[in-house]
Amino acid sequence: MAKTVLFVVCSFFLLFTGQSDKCPFEITPSTVVVEYGGAFTVNCNSTTNEVEGMGWESNYKGVGLTYAPHVQLKIEEVKRWDMESQCFINLKNGTQCIENLPITVYKNPDRVFIVPENLLMEEHKEYELQCNVSNVAPVASVSVAWYIGDTRIQKEQLSSAVMRSPKTEASFLKITADKENHGKKVMCEAKFDFRPTGPYIMPSRSDPLDLQVLYQPFFKEPKVEMVEVPTNGKITLDCTAQGHPTPTYLWQVPEPTEQQVRSQPILDLLGPFPGTYNCTASNSQGSSIKQFVLTNAPRDYTVLAAVVGVLAVLGFLFLISGPFIVTRDGTFSLNKGGYSKGQVSQPICMQLISPHLCGCWMSLVSGDGCSLSLKPPRVVVGFGEAVSVSCEATRPVRVLGWESAIGPSHTQQEQSVQWKVDSLIDWIEEPICYGVFHTAPRQCEEKLNLVLYKTPDSVSIRPVDHTGPMVEAKKYQLLCEVQNIAPVQYLTLKWYRGDTMVHNHSFSDLTSSSPVQVSSILEIFPSRAENGASYRCVAELELGPEGPQPLPSVTSDSLNVSVQFPPTFIGSETEVVELISGAEMALNCTALGHPSPVYSWQSPSVMQQTGDEAVLMSSTLVPGPYICTASNSLGKRSKNFMVKAKTKGV
Repeated sequence: MAKTVLFVVCSFFLLFTGQSDKCPFEITPSTVVVEYGGAFTVNCNSTTNEVEGMGWESNYKGVGLTYAPHVQLKIEEVKRWDMESQCFINLKNGTQCIENLPITVYKNPDRVFIVPENLLMEEHKEYELQCNVSNVAPVASVSVAWYIGDTRIQKEQLSSAVMRSPKTEASFLKITADKENHGKKVMCEAKFDFRPTGPYIMPSRSDPLDLQVLYQPFFKEPKVEMVEVPTNGKITLDCTAQGHPTPTYLWQVPEPTEQQVRSQPILDLLGPFPGTYNCTASNSQGSSIKQFVLTNAPRDYTVLAAVVGVLAVLGFLFLISGPFIVTRDGTFSLNKGGYSKGQVSQPICMQLISPHLCGCWMSLVSGDGCSLSLKPPRVVVGFGEAVSVSCEATRPVRVLGWESAIGPSHTQQEQSVQWKVDSLIDWIEEPICYGVFHTAPRQCEEKLNLVLYKTPDSVSIRPVDHTGPMVEAKKYQLLCEVQNIAPVQYLTLKWYRGDTMVHNHSFSDLTSSSPVQVSSILEIFPSRAENGASYRCVAELELGPEGPQPLPSVTSDSLNVSVQFPPTFIGSETEVVELISGAEMALNCTALGHPSPVYSWQSPSVMQQTGDEAVLMSSTLVPGPYICTASNSLGKRSKNFMVKAKTKGV
């Protein structure tokens, strides 16, 4: 308690003893995020030569006044939640400057779990789920995301309370029970957000909860099906419905049908009995009825008439050409040389009819091809947006329709049918247009090339296993993470340093159609020229000519790189200066370095320090060698000045 009071008193004293807008020192790193019980080190380096002493005031293991241009705060084990520290500097002019070091002490939650752990829901009713995040700190830096399957449906800040010590908080999710979510898993995750300079902490996830939704039976296929009974009278009617609990079935069949009907979804018929067959699928939530309208298939006399006509022509030709094609031994000959045993003759239709007529007859037998046209044939649509596609038949059609989990439709009168969805949110949707025709081939289908896309929830960039400044020429890795993007095979991740693209990463080898999380790593060897450089990554979806223009993209926040390097001199490391008696002389030892170098001067003739500034100015210099040493935490370099007396007469 006494240390806390002393820290507060000292803080007020420092506050009213000459604090300036910008203190002449640099704190590295500028912020600290540390786990409770962990360790950290922070350096406070002066950027001026007018320093008398420096130190750290802290309510937990501070550092007293040190007569040096730099001071280090090293905490081996954090055991306080409300830790506060300030670096102060005493200047030679008697003023004092202080600056706070933001310190965040965090703790991962003991457990993340959903309440209730078992839930049976009825369709269309609203329910509330609770995600408990126990014993976590600080709660204001934690967000909770809810997922159903792979789709994130809600994200919110856990709490706005300014509390540093651990606390248990909860997030709530209201959902309306939907049969589409039956059997899916719901999960919540708690995640720290210490951006832009803090570390990345792996999120804590709850165990998944299986959603159990009670819903009445429904049919994926149309509720009314027109069925043609083949001439052999064998047909199967499929009344399978989806529902929870599993449905039971009841059939109602026409009177003439002498058929034993069981409580099963499949009905096998053994006779051509036209009429209407009703099937009722029921469970505790309700019932649905499906009708099968059976009709006898119309007999197609086209091919029969063609065959009879051809045979009649053949009979007539045989009748009038018999004397010419019957040989003495009773065989037929259709060429001038007569029939030769063992040789293959032309097909009879090619010999008796012209090749064109024969080809026509053969085409009548084989039938036309399937003709369905989708307009447009490829569709790119954003998640939740509307979509509309037309399917057209280019020859007479009996039934034309769309088979789809969402928005199915069919027609028996028109030559075109439209598939239309006001808000597309189904990642596995594969709409298929089908046609039932009067002539062969009687059935065919055309699948729509559909691309449902979603831009990422977030794109973030951070160093891997590193905090604070980087050291020149060492290898570092930058990680770019993309949350919930689809489809990932169309994603290109571009890395930029400033306005220059330095790398791009494609994911064309992946095949997931639903949203996923992906990442990319960039290796860098920073140079001193990159000190202060800004890195960012951009996620772009290249969806082809049918996609939106410009390309959908999301850009991460910028990551500014601080690069440390040892001192180097701008000019030569050796200079010769002529001494002019009584004139002000300047020896410039300014060096580039990060952290900023400190300087020491020495004359070998007297072996004494002559100052700690980069520029030595004096009108009392004597001839001889002067050595200046510029140093920082990464190394030191020396520069030699030879001061010579000016030669008389020059």
